[in-house]
Amino acid sequence: MKILKTINLPLLIFILVALSQLVYLNSLSNQFVYDDEFTIVNNHFIKTWNNLPLLFSREYFKFSGELSYRPVVTITYFIDYALWRLNPFGFHLTSILFHAINIVLLFFLCVHFFHSRAASLVAVLLFLCHPVLSETVNAVSYREDLIGATFFLSAFLLYLKAAKGERLFSPPYVASLACYLSGVFSKEMALTLPFFLFFHDFFFTKKTNIGLRFSRYTGYIVVASFYLLIRFVIMHNPVESHVSYPGDSVFVTFLTMTKVLASYLKLFFFPFSLCADYVVSNSYSLLDTSFILSSLLLSALAVIASRMFFYSQIAFFCIVWFFITLLPVLNIVPIENIMAERYLYLPVMGLCMLASGKKIFFPGNAVTTVVVIVVLMLFSVTTIRRSSVWMDQIILWSDTAKRSPDSFKAHNNLGNIYRDSGRFDEAISEFKHALALYGGYIDAHNNLGVAYRKKGMHDEAMAEYQKALKLNPRYPYAHNNLGVLYAKSDLLDLAITEFQSAISHKPDYSDAHNNLGATYIRKGLYEKAIHECREAIKYNERYKDAFYNLSAAYFNDKQLEKALEAAEKVLSLDPNHHNAREIYNLICEEKGIEKNR
Repeated sequence: MKILKTINLPLLIFILVALSQLVYLNSLSNQFVYDDEFTIVNNHFIKTWNNLPLLFSREYFKFSGELSYRPVVTITYFIDYALWRLNPFGFHLTSILFHAINIVLLFFLCVHFFHSRAASLVAVLLFLCHPVLSETVNAVSYREDLIGATFFLSAFLLYLKAAKGERLFSPPYVASLACYLSGVFSKEMALTLPFFLFFHDFFFTKKTNIGLRFSRYTGYIVVASFYLLIRFVIMHNPVESHVSYPGDSVFVTFLTMTKVLASYLKLFFFPFSLCADYVVSNSYSLLDTSFILSSLLLSALAVIASRMFFYSQIAFFCIVWFFITLLPVLNIVPIENIMAERYLYLPVMGLCMLASGKKIFFPGNAVTTVVVIVVLMLFSVTTIRRSSVWMDQIILWSDTAKRSPDSFKAHNNLGNIYRDSGRFDEAISEFKHALALYGGYIDAHNNLGVAYRKKGMHDEAMAEYQKALKLNPRYPYAHNNLGVLYAKSDLLDLAITEFQSAISHKPDYSDAHNNLGATYIRKGLYEKAIHECREAIKYNERYKDAFYNLSAAYFNDKQLEKALEAAEKVLSLDPNHHNAREIYNLICEEKGIEKNR
C-alpha cells in the first residue's frame, strides 16, 4: 500500500471516478423503469420551466408525482429534461455522476477519520461497487438518496473545515448550513446530520471552544426545525395521512422492523439475492422465530458496538452511523415501503468505513489485501449483472416476480406489460394474482378493468373501475377509464362527467383532456373540444391523437387553416397515421389545394 503515497491526490480522485463510471457503465443503456413513468415520462410538471414556481406551493404534490416534499430532487429532473428531453441516457448519466461525487466526498471523510489513504481507499471502493446500492443508482426516480447523501457529506466536510476556525458565521459554516438545508429537502435521512456533528466533536475534538461549538449546533437545529415545519405542516401531503403502521399497531411495527433491520445487515454482507420489491410479513408475537433470530443478531451487534466504544471510538461511530441514518425509514413515522434497498445508500457508508477502517478490520497484510481484492471483484461483477436487470420493465419485473413471488407490484406490472403487448389473458391472470395477494390494490383493479375492456368484457371492466373508485373516489385513472367505457357505449353525458372528474383530480392528465375533447366532438361542441385538445397538447407536446382530434374539431368548426396545421403536425410525428391522412386529404379537397404529403 506504500504505492498509494506516491500517487498524487488528483490522480487518485480521477481513478475513483473512472472506476465508478466503469462499474455502472452498462446502466447508461437502460430505459426508464419502476416509478420513472410517473416522475419522468408522463410528468408534464418537469417539462416546462413555467412550472418551477409550483415547487413552492401545495400544487407540488398534484403535479410532481412525489409523495414527500423533495423540491431539490425535482429541480434535477427539470434540468435533465431541459438537456436530454426523454432520453434515459442523460438521466442515468446524472445519477452515476452523483454516485461518483459521493465516492469522492466519502474518501475525504474517511481520510479525516483514518488518516490513511489505504484504509480510506478500501472503504470507498467497497462503497463504489457494493451491489446493494445498484437500485439507487439505476432507478432514476430514486436519485433522492444519491442527492441527499451528496449534501449530507458536503455539509459534514464543510462543518469540519469551519470547526477549525474561531468565527461562528464563517463561509464554510454558512455553506454547510446551505448544504444541510438542500439535503433535508432531498431526502429525510439527511435530517440525522446534527447527531453526527455532536458525536464527532464529543469523541474526536480534543481542544475546542465549548460555547462556540454549541452555537454552531444551533444553526443546524434551526434548519432541522424549519424543515419539519415545512414537511409536516405547511407542505404536508394529505395522501401520507392514509399510510398506516404495519398491522395498524406500533407493537407489530416494532417486531416487524426488527426483522427488517436484521435483513439490512444481511444484505450488506451477502448482497446476492437483491429484489426491487421486498415483501416482509408482519410479526405479531415476541415468540415469532424470525423476530427472535433478528433480535439475537442485533443484540450481538450491540454487544460488539459497546466493546468497540472502548477499543475504537471510530468503529463505534461507524456502527452508530448505520443505525442512526436508518431511523427516518424505520417506520417511526409510517412510510409506504417498509423495506427497500435504496434506503441503505447513506447507512451503508458507515459499514463500509467499519469494514475497512485502519486498525479495525484492515491490518494491511498480504492475506487481507487478497481477500479485499477478491471481495471487490465479486461485488463489482454482481453490481454489473444487477444493473442489467434494470434494463427495462420486462426484465425488471420478471426478475422481481421470480425473486419475490408475493410481490403484488411485480405481478401488476407484469400484467401491464402483457396487456400492452396484446397478451390479454396473461395480463388478466397477473392482475388477478396481484389482487389475490392484496385485494386493496387500486392500481391492479384499474389495470384489470382496462384489460377486460380491451377484450370486450365491458361489464367486468366497469365492475373493476367501480371497485377502484370505492377504494379512492378521487382516483383519476379509474374516472378516465370509466369515461372511455361510457363513450364506447354512447353514454356521452356520463362519459363527459367522468372525464371532468379525472381532470379535477389530476389537471395535467392529458389522456383525460383528449378523451373529453373527442367526446365533445361527438356531441358537436367544437369550441369545447378545441379547448380540451389544446390542454392535452399542453401537457404532452407530442400527443398524436390529441393533434388529430384538434384537427377534426377545427375542421368541423370550419377553421380549415388551423385544421390543416394540426393534421400536418400529426403526420410529422407519424406519417402512417391513417386517420390523420384521411382528414388531411379532406381539408385539402375542401380548400382546393394540392396534397403535398
